[in-house]
Amino acid sequence: MAADPTMRRALTVAAPLLQRLVMTTHERPWYRWYVLFILTLIYAFGYIDRQIVTILAPYLKKDMGISDAQLGLLYGTSFALFYCVFGIPLARLADGWSRVRTLALGLSFWSLMTAMSGLSRNFVQLGTARIGVGIGEASATPAAVSLLGDYFERARRGTVLALYSVGVYVGAGASLVIGGSIVSAWERTYANGTAPLGLSGWQASFIGVGVPGMLFALIVMLTVREPMRGRLDAVPARKDPHPFLHALRDLGSMIPPWSWLRLQALNAPRREYARNFVYLLCAVALVCIATAGTNQVLSAGHKAVIATVGSFDITSNLVQWFAIAVAFYVCSNWYQATRLGDAYAHRLITGSRTFAAVTVAGAFLAFAMNAVNAFVFVYASRKLGLTAQAGLHLGIIAIIAGGAGISVSGYLCDWAKRRHPFGRLYFVCVTATVFSAASVLQYLTPSVTVFYCAYAVATFFVPMWFGPLQATTQDLVIPRLRGTAFAAFSLGPNIFGLGLGPYFVGIVSDASGDLRMAILSAIGVLPVSIGALLVASRTLLQDEAAAHAALERSNAESLDHDYVEVGGPQLTH
Repeated sequence: MAADPTMRRALTVAAPLLQRLVMTTHERPWYRWYVLFILTLIYAFGYIDRQIVTILAPYLKKDMGISDAQLGLLYGTSFALFYCVFGIPLARLADGWSRVRTLALGLSFWSLMTAMSGLSRNFVQLGTARIGVGIGEASATPAAVSLLGDYFERARRGTVLALYSVGVYVGAGASLVIGGSIVSAWERTYANGTAPLGLSGWQASFIGVGVPGMLFALIVMLTVREPMRGRLDAVPARKDPHPFLHALRDLGSMIPPWSWLRLQALNAPRREYARNFVYLLCAVALVCIATAGTNQVLSAGHKAVIATVGSFDITSNLVQWFAIAVAFYVCSNWYQATRLGDAYAHRLITGSRTFAAVTVAGAFLAFAMNAVNAFVFVYASRKLGLTAQAGLHLGIIAIIAGGAGISVSGYLCDWAKRRHPFGRLYFVCVTATVFSAASVLQYLTPSVTVFYCAYAVATFFVPMWFGPLQATTQDLVIPRLRGTAFAAFSLGPNIFGLGLGPYFVGIVSDASGDLRMAILSAIGVLPVSIGALLVASRTLLQDEAAAHAALERSNAESLDHDYVEVGGPQLTH
């Protein structure tokens, strides 16, 4: 006890010195690259936890007897729905609260849910855990993109976001390498059936990749410093005085009955209530028509009844389309509330033709990318006879080719932007075309060597749309909407791309018995993406100018009017 006063005096002296050291480190040129490295690792952790289902798919199919459509449901829809629903409010929280804390808490939660996936005993339990992974990961990228916008100037934004996106293929490749290695080692070690807690190799893989993420969250909290928001803009962004209130408000605006109360708080005219009712009817119609249609094309053995209520069977198709309908409805509610309640967000995000076209392009590119990636190992093992060792090969290719592709794309898309106002959009058109051609070759060749080579080329080019499209959307908004803009852009790639791409391949494969045809059909959406990018180029300069004008206007407004009762600044049209 006698040492306590001495210790307190020492801490009193050391605390200011430590604070000064952190402040000094924060200002050093290398520190922002360290932050980029840490954020990229977080992105990689997210993709390891998200993509590990790919390498574990054959084992899940064997132990749980799931169909290809259910595999697509696990890989995409169960994750994507809640990723999108919680992405908007968590992005708003990141825009108004501590982005570093938002990242650390999200990383801890999704890593925990990944570890919990390893304790699952059936499809329902595993699907529930995957939902938790989606909720946690929804916090990551909006906060990271907003942080990078305050650490790096606009001229480097494409390069920085592309380097950040290296985490996608580092994580995806690592999931194949680590997941496959854990399964192989586990089965060799416990071949006699004496595994701890009776866990199988795939369960050990989930636990093995989940636990390190919870530890890494501590490093994030201790070493990453929150910069002043908008520090590289002409005038720093003003602080949101009620970040949690506005995040809850955004979540409530998506879900009945709070969405209807939100319309009342906004003094919405009657036609807006009618419009909301139309959204609900469309969602119900989507569930009924799509479920009936997909059940019709599947044989009884592929309908995969998850549960029975009375005499009514709950099939995986019903769960899939219910999830997509919910995503459609809640996002429609958010767009409606944003259009009525936050004029800046409406003008620059929900009301921007360029933003909408870029989102559509990203949605169809993500559709093809996720459709291909979700079944690459299943296809290799089923059609080419490759073993678990192929997971190691595919993972190494993904890390090297995918990481190199994203890194190079950052420099090239910024160079293209400097050479031409629409350079980033044209760049994506070219790289997406090369990816599609290489993917077609990959899934048509009977040669294992050609398969690997084509996979390397496709993997090099497929991620090149991340950085350019993300950078484009960031150029269309003001600093306080950076996280929200990323979350809004992500709705297309996640609901349509991730939510439907893997499921589309799975159900076509189940219905036709031809996995190759299913994958090639998904790749055929390329013309839609290119058309959307060409549409975006028609209004890009106009909307970039609108964002610049909005920034000047918001900086000129007083703090008292920055946030009002309905949320967000009010922009006079």
